[in-house]
Amino acid sequence: MPRGPSSMPPISDPTLPYRITVRNFIGITLMAGLIFLIGGVILVKLDPTIFTEERAVLDKLLWFSLLATAGVLASTGYVLASRTTMGWAIIGLTRPEARWILIAVATAAALFFAGERLDSLMGLGIIESSRASYAATLETQVGLLGLMVVLAVILPISLEIYFRGVLFNFLRGLVGLEAAIGLSALVYALLFFNPEVPVYMAYGVVHGAAFAVLFVRSGSLWTAIAAHATLAALTVAKVAWA
Repeated sequence: MPRGPSSMPPISDPTLPYRITVRNFIGITLMAGLIFLIGGVILVKLDPTIFTEERAVLDKLLWFSLLATAGVLASTGYVLASRTTMGWAIIGLTRPEARWILIAVATAAALFFAGERLDSLMGLGIIESSRASYAATLETQVGLLGLMVVLAVILPISLEIYFRGVLFNFLRGLVGLEAAIGLSALVYALLFFNPEVPVYMAYGVVHGAAFAVLFVRSGSLWTAIAAHATLAALTVAKVAWA
């Protein structure tokens, strides 16, 4: 009997041709975590100072993002993409219509400006907190470029593949579309937990839900990636130059 996604029962949602099972989800999560852990241990063995406080924030962020991306791509590719003729299309990595990229960019811009205005009017401290965190990195052009590459290029790909392509698609087959949007957004928001600026998580929920809706409406995960990348780029620009 054939194994893997190709033998999974189809569901009615045309943007999710196959149901991602509990086994798929757990396998991807554990494998990605294992790759991240092993890669981190190897890095520490090669350079014991790599994740210490004296190292630049950009160095730590770059290696963290590369390890996370390697883990997500390798695990998702092995568990899902390599086991079906659909390849990466099984999680939504299909070519979107051009208009959806424009809609994604416009949506991200609207989210950014609404969030920035709210931060300014209510004194939430989001921009100031980010500026303080990356102050040393933003002092040089190389640091600014590196931060932009990490936050607006590398991380959007790995985060959207896992949180929308894997987690959201898994939940959608399990609890339905609307609940999956909310639950996946809540889990995604945990990445932004900061006891000093708790409102970060509220922003994470809104952004995660918006990315999921863009994915569903367009049928392509690239729209969520485009929106995520645009939002991150605008945030870095605001922190650096405003």
